Amino acid sequence: MKLYPSIPPNLATWAARQPFFLTASAPTHAPHVNVSPKGLAASHLAFLDANTVAYIDRSGSGCETIAHAYENGRLTLMFMSFGTLPRILRLFCNAEVIERGTPRFEEWMARVVQDREGGGMEGARAVIVGRVWEVQTSCGFGVPIVKKEVYERGAEGDDSDEEGGKELSIFQDRHTLDDYWRKRAENGKVEEYQVEKNVTSIDGLPALKAARREAGEVLILAEGRAKLGRAVRERDGILLGVLLSLLVWGFTAIVFGKS
Repeated sequence: MKLYPSIPPNLATWAARQPFFLTASAPTHAPHVNVSPKGLAASHLAFLDANTVAYIDRSGSGCETIAHAYENGRLTLMFMSFGTLPRILRLFCNAEVIERGTPRFEEWMARVVQDREGGGMEGARAVIVGRVWEVQTSCGFGVPIVKKEVYERGAEGDDSDEEGGKELSIFQDRHTLDDYWRKRAENGKVEEYQVEKNVTSIDGLPALKAARREAGEVLILAEGRAKLGRAVRERDGILLGVLLSLLVWGFTAIVFGKS
């Protein structure tokens, strides 16, 4: 295992060529830990500098990553090799959510898509920006590899195992997501879906702000309830605070009682 304070260029190049990546996040106190696979990396993911990575978050039936990012900002991205040279790469990040409809959304969409073919991006609800504070590589010896006999001969691009080439030629993007959201957008049903599915996380945490506004929610009240709920769950901290207060009160009473 190796740790880095930023993303080395060779690892960024390698990660960008993998067929998919995984995101992991968790609430501060609620029980569910979320792990999500993300495809379409060639058009939805960008390494912007040595400590910044961003991806386009299309609408889905869950909204865990956004809810967790709003609550505590913790996010891990994981990439893995399916070639003969094993590798697992984890990017530990502080996450920022830039929702559609906010002033910076179009700018960040353009930064991620750049000059690549990204389609219409219908159903894109946010850009998730990861401020990378630590990078980890590990062996990946337990990850299966693609059989060499199924490689396509003469695949375009660098086909070295180190850069994630030949073995990736057997993967194909699934276009169901694009087709689904294109139809929804044509029928004006994207916001309706988000209101139904993206107002809260599975644990009831506040999630997509646009959906919450559309649902008539008063954001400041909902966020206040969430903060109160987190405070109540800090039982150890509350108990420690009470004990320290009692100790200070007792010490003060003894000292000033004698004077």
